[in-house]
Amino acid sequence: MTSEFSYSQEVDDLTNEIKNLSEENSRLRRAVEELVTLNEIALAISGSMDSEEIMRIIIRHSIRSFDAEQGDITLVDEHAHRLGKTLARSAIGTQDPSQVHLNQSIVEWMRTNKSPLLVNNPASDNRFSNVGWKECIHSIISAPLLVRSQLIGMITIYNKKGGTGFTEDDLRLLTIIASESAQVVENARLHHEEQELSDMRKEVDLAGKIQKKLLPKEHPTINNYGLFGRNISAHSVGGDYYDFIQIDDNRWAICLGDVSGKGMPASLLMSNLQAILRGQINYLPRPGSLLRDANRQIFHCTDCEKFATLFLGILDTESHTMRYSNAGHEHPILITPDCTFTRLTNGGIPLGIFQEQFYEEGSIEFMPGDKLIVFSDGIIDSRNQEDEPFGLHTLKKLLVENSKVSGDQLMESIFAASLNHNANQQLFDDMTMIVLSRIN
Repeated sequence: MTSEFSYSQEVDDLTNEIKNLSEENSRLRRAVEELVTLNEIALAISGSMDSEEIMRIIIRHSIRSFDAEQGDITLVDEHAHRLGKTLARSAIGTQDPSQVHLNQSIVEWMRTNKSPLLVNNPASDNRFSNVGWKECIHSIISAPLLVRSQLIGMITIYNKKGGTGFTEDDLRLLTIIASESAQVVENARLHHEEQELSDMRKEVDLAGKIQKKLLPKEHPTINNYGLFGRNISAHSVGGDYYDFIQIDDNRWAICLGDVSGKGMPASLLMSNLQAILRGQINYLPRPGSLLRDANRQIFHCTDCEKFATLFLGILDTESHTMRYSNAGHEHPILITPDCTFTRLTNGGIPLGIFQEQFYEEGSIEFMPGDKLIVFSDGIIDSRNQEDEPFGLHTLKKLLVENSKVSGDQLMESIFAASLNHNANQQLFDDMTMIVLSRIN
């Protein structure tokens, strides 16, 4: 009897040992598979700084490792409380990934808990009782992407094949993948933002160069007249524009405008406006007709949010007259030697708002000593530390005080006063001015 019992005990011990060895082998096999998966992901993403490529690699390896149907990575902005980019992928032969997507309820749960999530029967999970799950979603594991305790995104795997559901081991491995991948994903995202910022700087630099080429390089020499212009941009690229165009021996077109927007779009619109004016000035020598044509062309080549204000005057140095029209720009000021002011108000609305627009013309005569000051609103809108504008009243006061000086001296005095009023703060707007004076 003792012999039989001893033999039976040995069999039981051997069976248990075999069972334990089998379980240990399974754990080791699982550990090796996990290490292989982690190593493959690490090697694959180590040589890339492309955030989308990195996310594709992580999703692809995760779907294969968990024998799942689909997966996605969703980036989040925890401070702005909004979703960022989502990249989804499905296993070969499974459902279109666009049909399965991360539910907003899971996103909010992850924002709050910042911990791994396992859901094998979504429809009966009390944590998401108010969620209308899609019928195609049967099981989910999700893990947060955390960088210095900040949630930057989450990786979610859907539908374990075979209908068995995900295990705690699956969730543990996904958590490790998320932990190891989070900083890499964040670095790639920051690299992408840095590249975008660098591209924007290059665009701004290019736009600034384009703008500078559009402005006159020197002040023209005109019999019996002084003509001066100056521009100071509030930023690297401004929206103001001025130009002097010689039509013939006796006629000059004088333009000053303000283009809406900033950066490359504003520079392109400015370039387009200059091309229109310079291309049509010999065919449409009347300012009202030229503005009407320019308005039509600007309307067709821009959207409704882009427009330009423009003063256009055509000076005849033989008759000493100027015909002008003003498309929504700040009204220029004509000042006589006895300090009488006349505002040039004839015109219409800014260019590009409506397809067809009539622009009324006006005419002035230049007497010896008369000065015409054309300016952008940045001159009078310059603000001091108390947020008080420089103002039209101050500009007129300066015109009176400097009525006897030359046109270029007058212009420099106004710029100096407006900049001094600004007290070295960041300019509120571009500052541009033209001074045309008939010399005694």
